[in-house]
Amino acid sequence: MTARALALLAILAAAPALGAGSARMLYLQHCAGCHQADGSASPLSNIPALKDNTGYFLRSPEGRAYLVQVPGTSNSPLSDAEVAVLLNWMIPAFSRDQLPAGEFTPYSAEEVGRYRAHKPDDITRARAQVVKALQEQGNAVQ
Repeated sequence: MTARALALLAILAAAPALGAGSARMLYLQHCAGCHQADGSASPLSNIPALKDNTGYFLRSPEGRAYLVQVPGTSNSPLSDAEVAVLLNWMIPAFSRDQLPAGEFTPYSAEEVGRYRAHKPDDITRARAQVVKALQEQGNAVQ
């Protein structure tokens, strides 16, 4: 098993120790209301689907930061460690096939804290820029 895989397992194993339950429970409690239990979102909500889409964002540093900086994540009551656990579960669970070639690099609490501290002024514009850049690289991100 690689060091990255071991790190991901350690982070996921720590989820119950964080006091908020498993990573899936964190998702169901804090994300499923908008993104649905299966990550598909709602066509009328104007909330992007996580399913078969989110992994693309890890193909660029800006996309990786964006996933933490979206208001639902950056303004959530979750700790940086809980957000890391949540993202490290959610991304491969909903979008494994869209991850960059090679291995998934898990988020750390410290990384989440850095991204949360520097949010874009216009998150809609930031997302559009990330999506455009990813699409120009040939990714089918939506």
